[in-house]
Amino acid sequence: MRIREGIWSFDSRDLMRSQCSHCMRLSVGRELKIPGVELLVREHYQAPDNLAIRYGIKYEAQLEKELLLNLDGLVQAPNDNSMDSTIELMQQGVPVIYQGSLRGGSGEVVFSGRPDFLLRADYRFVFSQAGLTAIPFGNDSRGYSAWDAKLSSSAKPDYQNQVALYLDVLESIGLAAKTEHGLILGSREIIGFDPAVLLAQLAPKRAEFLGAVKKFVDSRPKLLADVGVLICDASSYCDICEYPSLCEETRHESNHLQLVAGITRVQIASLNRSGVQSVRQLADFSGETDKLSEQKVQQLSLQARLQQQTYDTGQHFVKVVNQDALDALPKPNNADMFFDLEGFTFFPEPGGLEYLFGWTSVDKGEEFHHNWADDRQGEKESFAIFVKELIHRQQRFPGSKVYHYANYEQSALRKLAIRHNIYQVEVQRFLERGVFVDLYKLVKSALVISQESYSIKKLENYYEFKRGSDVKEAMGSMDYYDQYLTALSEDKSQAEMLKRQVIAYNQDDCASTLALYKWLLTL
Repeated sequence: MRIREGIWSFDSRDLMRSQCSHCMRLSVGRELKIPGVELLVREHYQAPDNLAIRYGIKYEAQLEKELLLNLDGLVQAPNDNSMDSTIELMQQGVPVIYQGSLRGGSGEVVFSGRPDFLLRADYRFVFSQAGLTAIPFGNDSRGYSAWDAKLSSSAKPDYQNQVALYLDVLESIGLAAKTEHGLILGSREIIGFDPAVLLAQLAPKRAEFLGAVKKFVDSRPKLLADVGVLICDASSYCDICEYPSLCEETRHESNHLQLVAGITRVQIASLNRSGVQSVRQLADFSGETDKLSEQKVQQLSLQARLQQQTYDTGQHFVKVVNQDALDALPKPNNADMFFDLEGFTFFPEPGGLEYLFGWTSVDKGEEFHHNWADDRQGEKESFAIFVKELIHRQQRFPGSKVYHYANYEQSALRKLAIRHNIYQVEVQRFLERGVFVDLYKLVKSALVISQESYSIKKLENYYEFKRGSDVKEAMGSMDYYDQYLTALSEDKSQAEMLKRQVIAYNQDDCASTLALYKWLLTL
């Protein structure tokens, strides 16, 4: 949110973040110059920047390039990125306008944004062998439709509302086409929506957001305390919050219930209504609430109790809650494999790329094996090598297992068998016969640990596993792989160094899965 000369303006990201009242209050408080707020947000502000954003910008630039090549002379951008220049191009009848500006609304709040593309009513977007282009469609050239490029493969409601905001401005200035407005997805699908449907869908979302802003402004906040709790309403909202470090800091300072592993927003709200505001209070709470059974409260209370013990002592605690599940863990087999896959979501072709297959085998002194892929053919070859190895081991050592942590590996193998049309029967048979063992499911059903999450990195506190790689998490491995792809064409030695780091991370994950298995056998 911004305020200039008494007029508030918001963009599509503000509307997207409207589900989190914390984000809204901070941005409004900053503009109202509430003492303490400006300093706080300046200290904690993090400009949105991640692989999804960067690849989204790349995708948009690629589409612009394709349009410029395919529609020579029919595509233009405003000279100064202003709304006046954008309207001037529309009045001139330019078929495709990119990076225009739109601003509109009524009263004291307006919307301001930049649609990726504005398309004249007598054209429609299509994908050809040469990429995105536009072809003549109908005879009515009056007005323009708004289109946004999204790397996602699905037309999420937030994306639709963004297009609806552009449409609403076009309607207000009499330049909206009656044709479909929509999205150009990363899967290279063009999804159009009826203008009336888009506006109807937007109306309640926008009204709720603007109503919340007005209510907060009308409350005349004067102090930092008036802004309220400095935490996103749900920890998942921190993915789109501009102050995630503030949320994290405040959670720990206030001993907030969001710290409890696996707790939901609905559960927190119900506990709050019963007077439970902190992890420590939940640790001592029993009974039921208006939404939670006594059994569910017991589960959450146990989780909170163990975490609070760790906060108080710095030690790590674990409690076995299902010994039968632990006892059912398969015994060691000489042909067991401890498997981990690394995938790159932002591969140019739909579906991403499974670029690294790694596994540790116990029959050869816990030796690590891996196969690397830079393209679809390499992915197919790596997949085939892994499945052939698995078939060989199953034949020689019946009853051997493939251990992994979380469901990603099983899901990816199903996808790869279908994508490459090989080993579909074998993969399905292995999955149905329980050859793959997800240790995450076992941990969640059998144990309660005093950690804020059940990631394998948190579990390593219990079997004292020491990682050797500079890469520390899965998203970090994708960042390294992204840097590797860039370095391939610029600095081969740098590319090789980055590749080795990702392989070392994968090796750590495989070794950690093996160490986890050994620890579980002792419980």
